[in-house]
Amino acid sequence: MKTIRVHGASVEGTGALIVTIEARYTTSKDDGATEIQLTGLPDSVLRESRGRLLCILGSTNLRLGPGRLYLNLTPAARRKSGEALDLALVLAAATAGGHLSPKHVEGTVFIGEVGIDGRLHAIPGGLAAAVAARRLGIKRLVAPPETAAEAAAIDDIEAFAAGSIREVLEILTTDPLMEGGPKRVEPTPFDPRQARDPSALDEVRGQEEGKLALQIAAAGGHGLLLVGPPGAGKSMLARRLIDLLPPMTLEERIDVTTILSATGRWPRGLASRRPFRAPHHTTSFAGLVGGGSPIAPGEITLAHHGVLFLDELPEFGRETLEGLRQPLEEGKVHIARAARRTTLPARFQLVAAMNPCPCGYHGHPRIPCHCAPATVRRYQQRISGPLLDRIDLRVNLQPAPVEVLVGTGGPPVPTASGGAGAELGRAASLARRRAIQRKGRAGCLNASLGAEELDRVAPLAREARDLLQRAAESQALSARAIQSIRRVARTVMDLEDPGTAEITPSAVAMALGLRGGL
Repeated sequence: MKTIRVHGASVEGTGALIVTIEARYTTSKDDGATEIQLTGLPDSVLRESRGRLLCILGSTNLRLGPGRLYLNLTPAARRKSGEALDLALVLAAATAGGHLSPKHVEGTVFIGEVGIDGRLHAIPGGLAAAVAARRLGIKRLVAPPETAAEAAAIDDIEAFAAGSIREVLEILTTDPLMEGGPKRVEPTPFDPRQARDPSALDEVRGQEEGKLALQIAAAGGHGLLLVGPPGAGKSMLARRLIDLLPPMTLEERIDVTTILSATGRWPRGLASRRPFRAPHHTTSFAGLVGGGSPIAPGEITLAHHGVLFLDELPEFGRETLEGLRQPLEEGKVHIARAARRTTLPARFQLVAAMNPCPCGYHGHPRIPCHCAPATVRRYQQRISGPLLDRIDLRVNLQPAPVEVLVGTGGPPVPTASGGAGAELGRAASLARRRAIQRKGRAGCLNASLGAEELDRVAPLAREARDLLQRAAESQALSARAIQSIRRVARTVMDLEDPGTAEITPSAVAMALGLRGGL
């Protein structure tokens, strides 16, 4: 009795676990059916696959005679879930029964759901499986067409598509170098022009300070809080931030697609647009940050490399909001449960909106506010100081004048912050690129600069240092707030005067002015 080993993949969190299926088949002299024993912590879907497996083998002429088929899933201590292992289980059984040579299934990961008629059904998780396979040095993957197309984005993986068990057998037994042999799936081309629409910002009339804040947020990766009365345009502005961000790099697209695929939100191909998540304020802690049993990613992970928009910020639960503090600084969230610890990616850009008081009209130029001062204070204090400290930009918005709202319908009027939406997007992308090139490692925007890095790339001119010191004393700024102001000032310089190394007093003044929302 020889043990056969076939590689499959099981979705786990935002990634995939490569599962080795150990198969051994023993014949029986007695007449009877094939008995299947499945071990290795399978879930209910996998346990049900034993009956499905016999139907598949019978319908594809891969029958096993009377006997016992042992299938063990390793690593044995990790729980395996889902239908993604169907294809690997079928091939392990067929190889153990002598229908395939073990060399045909070596060095390959098989992923896909199989119907009882032998047809393959696409499933999410192809990209996650390809990433996990590459990590283990496995070079080949076979899956249903849509799943294989997703996996083809990984350069070191040869992805082959099959629509049925019969096509899988042809791929495994035919030399790919021969004419007419199986062809690997090629990655889908990407057009970055389809990934964003900066001109969408032109729909927002007025609110020049808000547009400037959006441009700075996009250029430096800074968090943004918009405070203003109902109808001032807070949500409209916040939803335009995603169109000012540059198209994702290939690595970012793979990261985002892996998360979407592993969580059942499969884009059926590589993601082209940055994620934009806008959860309702009734979202639970686990829904926002992640958790549950089994551990599932929250909204902050689904917003990885994109934007998390929290509208009506004070209406979120305080504990829920406090869960954002660590991810905002580290770009990931650590979730610990009794049986398992998981780290999930969460490098998102936060943009939030809120009214200044319960009625919404505190500070409105025309509508009186009926809230008592203590009520306004309690409402604003629902956002804790430590969380506010982590939001670099805080802007007060007032309603746009009627003459701006009731325009002539002509082209967008250039703004003081650099022009129409397309121009703002181009300037933000250039500033963002400068920041990454200056740091020397991809992904480090100004919002992520540490104290020592700020000393190197954002030295303060003497007048700027004096201004910041006076502001720190008069406003009782924390150490985190001071460093935040320096980061924003660096971004302002990247937009306005990229050739100047020292931070000027005007850049510090603008950073201070954009931190006055609450």
